[in-house]
Amino acid sequence: MDLAKLKIFLDLTETKNYSKTAERLYTTQGNISKQIIALEKELDTSLFLRSHRQIELTEEAKLILPYAKTIVVQQQALLQTLQDYQQQKASTLHILTIPTMANYWAFNQVTAFMKQHPEFDIQLKEGEGTELVPFLDTDENHLIFVRTFQPEKQSFEALLTEKDHFVAVLSKNHPLAQRSEINLSELQQEKFLMLSKETKTYQPIIDLCHEVGFTPNISFETSRIELLLNMVASELGITIVMEKTIDNSWKNNLAIIPITPNKTSYLSFVRKKTDNLAVNTFWQFLQEQLSHSNLE
Repeated sequence: MDLAKLKIFLDLTETKNYSKTAERLYTTQGNISKQIIALEKELDTSLFLRSHRQIELTEEAKLILPYAKTIVVQQQALLQTLQDYQQQKASTLHILTIPTMANYWAFNQVTAFMKQHPEFDIQLKEGEGTELVPFLDTDENHLIFVRTFQPEKQSFEALLTEKDHFVAVLSKNHPLAQRSEINLSELQQEKFLMLSKETKTYQPIIDLCHEVGFTPNISFETSRIELLLNMVASELGITIVMEKTIDNSWKNNLAIIPITPNKTSYLSFVRKKTDNLAVNTFWQFLQEQLSHSNLE
């Protein structure tokens, strides 16, 4: 049923005058008459008695009047609800990020954006490496901060923010703690404390160990880097992590040493191209900030 015809019908039940309804709805009297006739054909009933100068409702019209009002009101409510949702969606940005985001430049940019643009609602959530890319497919106002060891797929748009490298983390009492660099082969007898398989760093470390001829003896896995560092400080093993993920507070309590061979990781914000206002405003903000920075 054409809702426009119902709206004309409702207005005409109030004015009971074709000319007044035409004036109120910014159309012609002929069009009002045409729409009412079409509605009567659709409902297979007469709606108005036209024997007088001022028209009157038929009994059938009185019967359907409350239903017509309900339909029009519900349509208006539907449109308002949809409009409210779309406005909220346009102003909301969901960012799924690796747990160590706070250690990188990216975190400062998110907080700066939140202060400069209080009109946007920024929702931050942590996720492991395997969860991040699928998150982009769940909605248009989604964005991720991710670590990769190779370029992103062409179907995504990425902004590289900085790079990072692996380091070995040893206790201060470890025999190699004073070294300026360590070859991974020198660690083959150690107990490896590792970030879990769900992270993007697990397999690259295994690959580097294989590259120098051994498979690491993994005695513990966790998704919490702070737990790894506490265990290393307690001399329960060694770990290999990305250098920038180590808080400065640890640097006086642990030996943090570059390794060879090594791999470079790339920290990037990634999105699907979208018309979403929140995503595009944040993206433009990042591009501007990157143009003024000199990150490595």
